[in-house]
Amino acid sequence: MYASPYANRRVSDVLDELRGAGFVFIYSTHTVPAGLRITVEPVARGGVELAREILAPHGLMLLEAAPKIYSIARAAKTAGPRPPSADAYPIEELVVQTSRYTLSNDLATTATFLTQDQIKDLPQLAGETLRAVQRLPGSATNGFSGIGPVRGGEPGEVAIILDGLRLYEPFHLKNFLSPVSLLDSRLIDSVAYYSGGFPAIYGDRMSAVIEAHSIRPGQPRYFELGVDLFHASALGSVSFAEDRGRALLSYRRSNLGELAKFSEAEFGEPNYQDAFGRLGYSLTERTRASFNVLVSIDTIEALRARETQKVTAEYRNVYAWATLEHEWSEAASSRGILSYTDLSNDRYGRISEAARTAMLNDERTFHVLGLRWENLLDTDLLQHRFGLEGRRLWGQYRYVSDVSLAAGTPFPGSPALQVQRDLSPEPDGYEAVAYWDVRTDITDRWTFQGGLRFDTQTYDGSGDGAQWSPRLSALYALGRHSNLRVGWGRFYQPQGINELQVEDGIDRFNPVQSADHFIVGFDHAFATGLDLRIEAYRKRYRRLSPRFENMFDPVVLFPEAEFDRVMIDPDSARAYGIEALLRLRPHGSWSGWLSYAWSRAEDRIDGRDVPRSWDQRHALTLGVVWSKGPWTVSLANSYHSGWPRTPLRIEFDSGVPRVSSGVRNRDHFGSYNSLDLRVTRVFALSRGVLDVFAEVTNATSKANACCVQYKSHVNESGSVHYESDVDSWLPLVPSVGVLWRY
Repeated sequence: MYASPYANRRVSDVLDELRGAGFVFIYSTHTVPAGLRITVEPVARGGVELAREILAPHGLMLLEAAPKIYSIARAAKTAGPRPPSADAYPIEELVVQTSRYTLSNDLATTATFLTQDQIKDLPQLAGETLRAVQRLPGSATNGFSGIGPVRGGEPGEVAIILDGLRLYEPFHLKNFLSPVSLLDSRLIDSVAYYSGGFPAIYGDRMSAVIEAHSIRPGQPRYFELGVDLFHASALGSVSFAEDRGRALLSYRRSNLGELAKFSEAEFGEPNYQDAFGRLGYSLTERTRASFNVLVSIDTIEALRARETQKVTAEYRNVYAWATLEHEWSEAASSRGILSYTDLSNDRYGRISEAARTAMLNDERTFHVLGLRWENLLDTDLLQHRFGLEGRRLWGQYRYVSDVSLAAGTPFPGSPALQVQRDLSPEPDGYEAVAYWDVRTDITDRWTFQGGLRFDTQTYDGSGDGAQWSPRLSALYALGRHSNLRVGWGRFYQPQGINELQVEDGIDRFNPVQSADHFIVGFDHAFATGLDLRIEAYRKRYRRLSPRFENMFDPVVLFPEAEFDRVMIDPDSARAYGIEALLRLRPHGSWSGWLSYAWSRAEDRIDGRDVPRSWDQRHALTLGVVWSKGPWTVSLANSYHSGWPRTPLRIEFDSGVPRVSSGVRNRDHFGSYNSLDLRVTRVFALSRGVLDVFAEVTNATSKANACCVQYKSHVNESGSVHYESDVDSWLPLVPSVGVLWRY
């Protein structure tokens, strides 16, 4: 039987116990009277989550004044339900939906994975928010890229949304494996992550959705200044008009250009910066308006192999959107979003290695004007979400290429190759979206959620017509703390206006891709403070676009100019697996998680199943966080089976060497493992607090293989000798930094 150690105890006594774990609560006896008792048994068994749960039934809330220092205040009363943003109904959606994890500061439900405080305290190379997502089941990671494949899908099958707006290409250094996203970890308050089976309000992508929400500080004035090995940043928030309005501004710039000057290795100067601004105002008690701007600028000079390869690139992203939210009644609300997106990508370069020439002059611009209207209607039996969206899109490609490989390059016997391209398509057209999603509680045990989505595009000229996407999820409550979930859905993904593969000679958009998801899951909350989630999934791709890969070495400046560039054109594909996540809710000073996933991801090519290049049979992640007083120590370890690789075969016919690849992805690299550590110490100052941290990525300096470079040598006898050089992903990477908060 479930134990009840907190029910009917005095709130003040439990708060005093939490002080022993390093928390400080500021309140008066008028706010928390001595006789105030806990009326609802909390789910959490420690930490600030426990404090929130025991205070909430009494209309009380926590406001963070400093790390682990909270003031207790009365929760503000609202005139009706919140507008239908994604976080306006998290509990309802978490109850039904499969494959959703919420990384936020609310642990009221068993589906929540980590608090936002823990996200910030976890090791995260370059302060990358999406590193936390990569530690969740279903994600495949190489330790460098900011985004990776999810449940066997390509990285491009993941949608990233910020405050209701879909972001296109939201990464710095995006032609260089996209190591850093525009989601600054200091800016992001919460992240909802769907690894599959997402509801009908989301579309365009086939594998996953990452929806982030920017912070909204509770203090009238809040400021931050920070610097570490990778970035310098600043953030400020102020309220005005008697707290009816609030302005937020953040700025971040990279320090990589300065680091490059002190490095003995010549790898160029990658410089980038981004800024986010939000101005919000409550027009009435029921109507709120806000205006958001997100801007990023990259200026990159990249070198490789002692300047034998060089590329310069300039990127600019501008996202601007205005939001209007209105509560019509306690049961109905609406939100409208008017947005404009402007993308500019310029890439110039040359390759001057021996016996080869190359040129590139790649210029691309894209514009998207969008209007989205979404609604929430809560009746006695059904909860509806429905909406419309229209986008006007236009773009311009100016791609010029001149690639020449002389005979005998890169290996003796290789034929001569010459490629000339001049592709200048100018796509122009519209996208239209309509969706309806409904949720109903049939009985105390059965809950259903279903929906239908309509999408159509005209800019691609593919003539595919409209796509209809049905979705269905069901939950059966096995008991007070156990649930069984089932989900099925069809998901379509058109090529984005910015995704035309001109670098590989393609000037027409591919047909719309599609995938079917089927997911079954079980979760249980133990009285000991442990949460268990198990999910099995199967994903079938019925129609896929060709993709291009570099078989031996993907870490190059000009992937399209390399000899190992190949086109993969599968007839279909499938991904399936089973995932288990065991999470320890904050218990005293400790919290953590352990996850394991077994999976397969395969393309069907010419009647044969071929592993995808990111197929990983086994994956294991472990995280432990210890926090007491001003100290926080965190450890995270990521392991997965080695990704597939294609062997190089060398044959001799009549004494002439001939180089060819073996069976695609027949072999495997060695297993991947990265142990990451972070230590944070908080110092109280006369004005604000100071966080000081030290962090190590890949602390054991394991050589995690990524790619193979082949070289040929002619010895004195005239025979040809071949050598292979295996390169690795990141070595041990240290970082230190400070953050002042006031």
